[in-house]
Amino acid sequence: MPTISRRRRAELARAAAQIRIEGQRSGRTVHAVAAEIVRRLPQMRPLEAHRHAYGWTRRQLADAVVEAIRARGQADPGLSEARICRWEHNGVHPSADYAEALIEVFAVPPARLGLTAPRTAWYGRGHPRAQGVTMADHAPLTAVTDSIALHLEVEGPAGGPQAREQVGRALNYFAVHYGDHAPTLMATEVHRCRGLVVGMLAHRQPDRDRRELRTLAGWLSALLGDFVFSASDYEGALIHLGTGARLGTEVGDARLASWSVGAQSMMTAFRGRDVDALELAVQASELADGPLQQAQMAAWCELRPLARMGRAREARDAARRAQRSMDAADEDPRNRWGFDRPELHQHLAEAHLTLGDSAQARSHAETARRLKRTGSGGWAAATAILARAAAADRDADGAVALADQILDTVPAESLRETTRRRLLTLDADLAADPAPGPAARALTDRLRALPAHSPIQRSSPEPNGR
Repeated sequence: MPTISRRRRAELARAAAQIRIEGQRSGRTVHAVAAEIVRRLPQMRPLEAHRHAYGWTRRQLADAVVEAIRARGQADPGLSEARICRWEHNGVHPSADYAEALIEVFAVPPARLGLTAPRTAWYGRGHPRAQGVTMADHAPLTAVTDSIALHLEVEGPAGGPQAREQVGRALNYFAVHYGDHAPTLMATEVHRCRGLVVGMLAHRQPDRDRRELRTLAGWLSALLGDFVFSASDYEGALIHLGTGARLGTEVGDARLASWSVGAQSMMTAFRGRDVDALELAVQASELADGPLQQAQMAAWCELRPLARMGRAREARDAARRAQRSMDAADEDPRNRWGFDRPELHQHLAEAHLTLGDSAQARSHAETARRLKRTGSGGWAAATAILARAAAADRDADGAVALADQILDTVPAESLRETTRRRLLTLDADLAADPAPGPAARALTDRLRALPAHSPIQRSSPEPNGR
């Protein structure tokens, strides 16, 4: 293939992005979009075409490949964007290990990516990301809490510096791997971890150590509240988040208190209690620690209830404040505690939809969807909002196609409560048509057939006492 100029590469990338958007609107699968990119842009190699079909940057593809390699027990290769660029443009072939990971990530036969068959037929298995689980099994998740228990065997039931350090690492692990397991499984494991912390707090501790443990217990409670809400346990979620807020206030961790109260506000809004949600939003904003969290609270807590109450001017003001704060933030949101631009676009999309501006809703939802990995919770949420925007534009078939993409990609046990609620609202939108078509009726049947979330195993009391 002759050398392609940088300018021409940029033109091809824009053309591929347009093909992907067209495919999304017509309800095509990602694989069909990739095939269309290859057909219409013969200068683009298949590997790059598949990356564009997913809407991924090279950094996102590198992260997915590294995840696949690490899940097989191999060392993190530190894959760079420059190496992926060489695979896409310079005719450099990836090694066997990289080739296996690429085939697993994209879930296609090697020839579709322009690769020779590796020694293991990884492409014959289901795409783990699309199934809502990691490349391996759940053993790494449960091993995290087991490690803390082993440290307690050495340091005693009150724990010690090593046990506390392991709890901090476990908290970060749960947050970073937020979407890798079903909410029920994650909630159960966080409960188990927090139970060990509550056990440590039941013994005499120096004041400094007790403060550290109560801070960790607060963050575990906040994360637990988010997980159990994702598994449709509303009351449990508010209890755990209340614990997080109280402990955050008592130990002087404003970020924990703001996050917990903000999550309470968001969940209260999802229950239709808009006035109460806005009262909590004021508290969360006053506690917000820095511009990133200020952006999070404005988008998380204010946009939905304001838009639903018809307070359009205030909703637009909240949107502007969220965007300004996001632009001013210099933090790198790497896990669940952070807030990123895709999530901001998701909340902006929902607010515009509620205010009746389906064009802006569609634009923001498409941006959020493009920036999230297919199969992730953020991708599913943005896709559901995009489907509702299509329904608002009287494109019932397009709306159903997008909803079917979610149900085909994300297994029922990994489908978050927020996305379920959005899909049920979409179903109600479509049912308002006096003569819903067969596709809409089929979607109704699929949603009715969704199983309820499994009960969450509770194993720790609320660590509210001293």
